[in-house]
Amino acid sequence: MVSYIEIHRHSAESRWSYGDLERRQSVVREGVLRGEPGRLIFSEVAPVVTLGFRKTEEDLLIDRADFARQGIEVLEVTRGGRATYHGPGQWVIFPVDSLERLTGDRRGVRKVVDLLLESVLEAARVRYPHAEARDGREAGAWTEPGRKGAKFAALGIRIVDGVVQHGVSVNIFPTPESFAGIRPCGLESAVAFLAAEATEDREATFLDWRVRLESALLTRFPGFA
Repeated sequence: MVSYIEIHRHSAESRWSYGDLERRQSVVREGVLRGEPGRLIFSEVAPVVTLGFRKTEEDLLIDRADFARQGIEVLEVTRGGRATYHGPGQWVIFPVDSLERLTGDRRGVRKVVDLLLESVLEAARVRYPHAEARDGREAGAWTEPGRKGAKFAALGIRIVDGVVQHGVSVNIFPTPESFAGIRPCGLESAVAFLAAEATEDREATFLDWRVRLESALLTRFPGFA
């Protein structure tokens, strides 16, 4: 059976950077434009702070040399949104396919955003029963309504030639590099993670959350199944 789901993970033996992910999604986009199937790409990337179109340097609380000393790349990328972190302990999920195939509407940008966030919330509610989606400056998934809520998933997409690029990143567990030295998405709010801090087997937990997310996504984007 042909699979339209890809899983890429950074390790000491096999580097997988955000730049690698962007290059891979470009290859998939070119295939989609030729009529080939899209791909649902799950990635755990090397530590990186990404800046969207607006290049909001004010979201960086330390200089680039300090990030480099910590082994964290700073990268300007082709998505909307402000500065955020990606790295170990987080799943970055790109549903790369045409808007029409994903939503039934060539102009279905709002619908693809809603479906992505609905998928994340479905998976996350076993951990945060009152999790909610927010839009505008707070776009993403949050643990609960109101000021006590903390953000555990960030959203940023771009449409190129009718094909969805980028997607959503979901925090599973923290590492020392997670969100260090930045104001995530330009917000002062807390950041949350789906895995309990006392989790002993982080690898098994990380993989289990990927399966939960995949299941919720395939319910809404069955073309990747």
